[in-house]
Amino acid sequence: MDCIISAGGIPEEEDLLYEYTQGRPKALLDMAGKPMVQWVVDALTGAKSIDHIILVGLQPEDGITSPKLTDILPDQGSLVGNMVAGAERALEYNPNAYHVVMATADIPTITAEMVDGLIAQCTDPTVDVYYTVVERSLMEARFPNSKRSYVHLTDGDLAGGDIHIGNPKLAHTQRELAEELLKNRKSALKQIRKIGFGLFVKLLLRRLSLREAEERISKSLNLKGKAVLARHAELGMDVDKPFQLEICRQALLPRDK
Repeated sequence: MDCIISAGGIPEEEDLLYEYTQGRPKALLDMAGKPMVQWVVDALTGAKSIDHIILVGLQPEDGITSPKLTDILPDQGSLVGNMVAGAERALEYNPNAYHVVMATADIPTITAEMVDGLIAQCTDPTVDVYYTVVERSLMEARFPNSKRSYVHLTDGDLAGGDIHIGNPKLAHTQRELAEELLKNRKSALKQIRKIGFGLFVKLLLRRLSLREAEERISKSLNLKGKAVLARHAELGMDVDKPFQLEICRQALLPRDK
C-alpha cells in the first residue's frame, strides 16, 4: 500500500507555534535531533505494509530521506489539495489501488509496528474510508496532559486520529465535502452538524453510538465508511500547540539515545 503524507503549512505570526518555526514549515520542527516529519517518514519506511511514500508540502532541499520516498511534491495550499495531489500520484503507480494511507506530518511518535497494526485492521476493499479514532482512556493513559478534543458518544469519548486509510479516487469525487470537513476537523460538532441535524442533536444529547454514527454518515455521504478504534494513542497525538510539541519531544528522547 502507498502512503501520502501532507506536510504543508507554515505557521503565521498569530499562531502559537510561530515562535518555534519562525517562517519555516511546521513539518520541519526539530524533534529530538531531526525534523518532525522525518520521524513520520521513518515509521512508514519501517512498516512492512508500505510500498511508496509520497510527501506533499515540502521541497527536495529540505533533506527528508527514505528508500521508500518516491515523490516530494510542492504544497498545494490546503490539506485537501495536498491529499488530492498525493492521491493522483498514487494512482499513477497503481490505477487499481482501492486504498492508500493518508497521514499528517505532525504525529512524530508513531512507529512502524503501529502503522502495520492499523493497516491489518483495515482489509475490506469495499470500505471507502477507514477513519481512525482514539479512546480517551487510551490517550490520557499515554499522554495525560495532551488536552485532546473528544466526541462524547454512548460507548465512550473519542478523539479523531491523524492517519487514515481510504480510496484515492475519492479525492476527486468527494473533494468539496472533504474541504468542508477538514476545515472543521478540530470541531466534531461542526462536522456532524454539516452531515445532518438529527445526528447533531443526538450527539448533543449523548445518545449517539459509534456504530450508529458510522452507519448514518455513510448513508448520508453515499459511501462506505468505517471507524477504526486505534490500539495506540500515538496515532492521534498531533502537534498543534507548544505544550504538545514539548510532550512529543520528551516522548521521543529515549528513542533518540
